[in-house]
Amino acid sequence: MTAEIEHPFTAAQFHALTEEERHAVWAVVDFLTSSTVDVSDEDLSEALNLMKPTEGCVPSEEADEDLFLTVRRKFAAVYQTALDLAQAELKQHGFELRKHFNFSLIIEPSYDGSTQVAIVDYDKPICYLYEWSKAWHFQFANLVELAGAVLSAKTRVVRKVEEFASKT
Repeated sequence: MTAEIEHPFTAAQFHALTEEERHAVWAVVDFLTSSTVDVSDEDLSEALNLMKPTEGCVPSEEADEDLFLTVRRKFAAVYQTALDLAQAELKQHGFELRKHFNFSLIIEPSYDGSTQVAIVDYDKPICYLYEWSKAWHFQFANLVELAGAVLSAKTRVVRKVEEFASKT
């Protein structure tokens, strides 16, 4: 049994992030909570509680009646955020929604097997990203790991869109 850290996500971790990483973390916080969050150990850890290291697929206090929905929400916090950031970056580079891309996030949740995540194009037969992970392993020890997961997925999606656009 691992000892649970009271505040796994801290203000010190947040301040040590790059601007891009901070933006990614705030986007995850926005996805998970509709309340205002201060940059404090308590507020960051509370807002990002679903993402912390835990013994199970989700922290017990986060488990709803439908565990599949909670697992889906956990993965969506990373991948939907990455998708939103990718879309914003692509628009800044002149790519247009529906003309160059039309993202659809598909999450097939599992609390005991692997949860599968795909980002596909709604209008074209293109898969921009496909990953899988056990929900038990999809957790983050600190804000650097969380930001890294979001930004890695975002970068892969942006590169795929650019790759497919250059072929047409």
